[in-house]
Amino acid sequence: MKKYKKFDFAILIPVFHNENKIKNLKTEILKYLSNYNFFVCFVDDSKNDLTSLEIKKNFLDGFHIVRREKKEEYSTRYSASLDGFRWIVANLEADYIVEIDSDLSHHPKDVIKGLKKLKDSNCDLIIASKYKSNSIVKNRQFLRIIISKFITVVCRLLFNKKITDYSNTFRFYKFSLVKKFVDQNIIFKSPIGHLHNLLNILEKNYSIQEISTEYIESNRDSTVKINFMIRYLVEFIYCIILNKFKKTK
Repeated sequence: MKKYKKFDFAILIPVFHNENKIKNLKTEILKYLSNYNFFVCFVDDSKNDLTSLEIKKNFLDGFHIVRREKKEEYSTRYSASLDGFRWIVANLEADYIVEIDSDLSHHPKDVIKGLKKLKDSNCDLIIASKYKSNSIVKNRQFLRIIISKFITVVCRLLFNKKITDYSNTFRFYKFSLVKKFVDQNIIFKSPIGHLHNLLNILEKNYSIQEISTEYIESNRDSTVKINFMIRYLVEFIYCIILNKFKKTK
């Protein structure tokens, strides 16, 4: 990939054994984004090559796959995302970076809406919030609803009430903002890392706004396993301490 190649935006998509979802993902991306100049960076830490092979079969150009070895049993979504951000910053020139899921729970039809908001408002980060009044949320599992709302309620009380969704990873970043945090040390490899990064962005007074979104959960494998809940809870508490109480000493 030639670094001087300029794109309007890059799309970051972490994948993990998603070979059966790639074809539909490509169809929806082309349906809503074919008129735009963009590049897709996949981060694949599957234990086999099936997902990467399916990506190469469906995406003929304008993409790159960052291949990772995943040894952990729990979700390492944030470390995967950070590896993708690092590759994009090192290899592309773009104005914005969008992170979405591969299973269409974050739908490509909202991408241009978020980018327009990011550009028009001249802010640094847009969050696609599941809890905005006009958002549509379907098929979410009860446990995921409880975890997401718990995280958001606690963070709204302790940090910023204007943000209504602290857990959604469907986010739109200015390229310049990503360059600021891409070299940070990883404290949380899990999705708690996304929260930690968001709280760091808040603490540095970057401008953050939200859009309504459509969130339709279709991946039944995304259920949070009970044996990992304790880990995520401990990480969440530690994340709160790092970003709130430790600073007040």
